[in-house]
Amino acid sequence: MLVAAGEVVAPSRMGIAHDRFYFFPAATPGAIALLVRVVRPSAPNAAEPAVVFAEKLADAKARALAWACSGTARPPVPLGDFGPYLDGTSPTDAALLAFHGRELELWFTAMEARPDALAMGPGGDEEAFWDWLEASLDDDAFVAGLRRPATSMRVRLVTEADARLIDTPLLLIDDVDWLTGEEFARLEDGGLAALLAKPPATSPTVTEAEFRAVKLGLVERALADDFKRGDRRAAAFRVKELGRFDPPAALASIERIAGSLKWRDDRKSITWALAYALHGMRGEPGRAALLERWQAASDGLRRDVLAELDKLDRSP
Repeated sequence: MLVAAGEVVAPSRMGIAHDRFYFFPAATPGAIALLVRVVRPSAPNAAEPAVVFAEKLADAKARALAWACSGTARPPVPLGDFGPYLDGTSPTDAALLAFHGRELELWFTAMEARPDALAMGPGGDEEAFWDWLEASLDDDAFVAGLRRPATSMRVRLVTEADARLIDTPLLLIDDVDWLTGEEFARLEDGGLAALLAKPPATSPTVTEAEFRAVKLGLVERALADDFKRGDRRAAAFRVKELGRFDPPAALASIERIAGSLKWRDDRKSITWALAYALHGMRGEPGRAALLERWQAASDGLRRDVLAELDKLDRSP
């Protein structure tokens, strides 16, 4: 489901990383409209500058990608943006989460009073679209305010892999905390605009291996800094991100954290973070071996992690 940011649960105001979709009308007669998907990185809600930067980064990436794919003289302006509620296991939603973009047939509508408040999604026909939308939303007032009939529209989905953002890796952070303090200050103070002063190249084509390698490098760099500073709490939370790209390295980091705990560490948070990371690596071969070793261990931390993991694994 795609709904306008701020209209339902305002995901843009949440601290977690999430996919954001920006709708750019066709730049010229006969051209196709663009639906640009970017990651709005996570940022701590208590740190307003970080949240503001996360929003700016998502906006800037979207405009840069649209610029690269539209061929316009200047970065185009989106009609609106919206947050996703998508299930990657659903065939219809999976199309919106594809690595590379392609043309899609979607349904489009907007609020009568606010054309920039959008709703967009799949459906074999309009009735199926409205049924799907109503089943996916719990805000009846929002749905009632949408213009009917909806319009069937062919759009081109554009993703972060459709232009070479990998050549400027800092644009691909999933968490503002992946940046060093110096990088954050530089990007916040005009550096982001400088990086996107011209449209990113669209060739050669970005591969999934290249894209993952850039993401992995950013996570590894941030985790190495956590260990250098002795911040085992930050490292414990970071290891879940590492598990997305390199599970064996994540498991090794979990062992390292568990074996180096100090009395002053935030044991409760570290316990939960390690359990959450292991929960996310269900099915990884090395996970079973680690759990077997930990079940034979006698220290309290490992027992606590296993107990928390059991609760997570049993949850729906």
